[in-house]
Amino acid sequence: MPKGAEEWQRALFEKYVDGVALVVEGLVDYLNPALARMSGYSPAEALGRPPIEFVVPEERARLAERIGALLAGSPESPSEYHLLRKDGSVLPVEVVSHLADLGGKTALVSLLRDVSRRKQAVERLQESEARYRAIVDAAPIPIAISRLADGLILHANAHLGPLFGLPPDEAVGQKTPDFYYDRADREALLALVRRDGYVRDYELRSRKADGTPFWVLVSLQTATLGGEKVLISGFYDVTLRKEADEALHQSEERYRILYEDNPAMYFTVDAEGTVLSVNRFGAHRLGYEPEELVGRPVLDIFYAADKKAVMQQLAACVKKPDELGEWEFRKVRKNGSLMWVKETARAVRAPDGGTIVLIVCEDITERKRAEEVTQEAREELESRVERQMQQGNTYGLSFRELTVLNLVAAGKSDKEIANLLGISLGTASKHTGNILGKMGASSRTEAGVRAVREGLLD
Repeated sequence: MPKGAEEWQRALFEKYVDGVALVVEGLVDYLNPALARMSGYSPAEALGRPPIEFVVPEERARLAERIGALLAGSPESPSEYHLLRKDGSVLPVEVVSHLADLGGKTALVSLLRDVSRRKQAVERLQESEARYRAIVDAAPIPIAISRLADGLILHANAHLGPLFGLPPDEAVGQKTPDFYYDRADREALLALVRRDGYVRDYELRSRKADGTPFWVLVSLQTATLGGEKVLISGFYDVTLRKEADEALHQSEERYRILYEDNPAMYFTVDAEGTVLSVNRFGAHRLGYEPEELVGRPVLDIFYAADKKAVMQQLAACVKKPDELGEWEFRKVRKNGSLMWVKETARAVRAPDGGTIVLIVCEDITERKRAEEVTQEAREELESRVERQMQQGNTYGLSFRELTVLNLVAAGKSDKEIANLLGISLGTASKHTGNILGKMGASSRTEAGVRAVREGLLD
């Protein structure tokens, strides 16, 4: 082999850190040192064996089917398998394969990446020029060799150009720094390479030939070729993943706004009533920080006399998933004061298959206080009317009508009377009409004045 070819071999094969296998006529013909380390098998132990022997038994039929499809011309795409190591342990790997012609024989070139670490680097290659062409040129990932000094691309496989929006044969002669979109990223990347001799899985924003930006994951390894320092580079387009990360970030931000910063009290509890989450507003309304409530029984923050009924309502809610439940109970703030809440709840299935209850709480303490004041006023009025009824009533007014007459004399409107007595406006108006008729009064004012003057009211 010519000296130059040997240097290419050292640069391209010995430095490639992902696993590489060459399958010829259905049997393993070659595996690189990286794959030998990954699998635990020496090349002598692996050569001549079918590749399905190197995956876990339950995946062998799938691998055989995939190999058949590739040999039949099916498009290449990454697949994930579990590599069965020599010591019996299992290693998850991502495999990308490509058909190649090796001396007139049908060959299948496969690249195996350890996805348990997601480390991407350049292969340490140790093969002949023919195998270099079969493995590197046919590899379904973009690979380039460039001068360390100025980034001039000396060699690139067919995938590099299209990655950056160029025809396959136009990447050679370009300078890799021209591809780097952000100058700070480019300088930081090259500084790491010059310091350590390699970079693994470095993310940076790049641009295509037409200026379109995209995200790329790059691994670089220094090597020596013809006495000159070069970089062996492998690239992965991670634009879709970055977009997914951004979408997730936006989703989490919407969640924070809708849940954490919403001026309503939100709780989630499991089927046993343990608090799974509480938003900041809800915790603060009770005088707590969220972390003080998460993991505690939700009963801890309910008034003792209400706890049994609370658990009954939660149990009924869990039994009827997706149906809304509503109830009103008292909660106890951290300082011991009481808060009346109206809760709307619904049980839903959790991702783990369990059940969680989503609860929205409304502070109705002021409404309850107003209702108590109204009830007290109603009871006091009805007690007074009972005394008035015992004194006799020449107009034949009923208990309810005398009650309404007291309020008419106090200057209350029919609407106010309806609200105070808990009756409809129409009923209040009917009572007023009956009073005027029985008393022979022409107006509400006349009825009220006569009732006071004649001693019907206290």
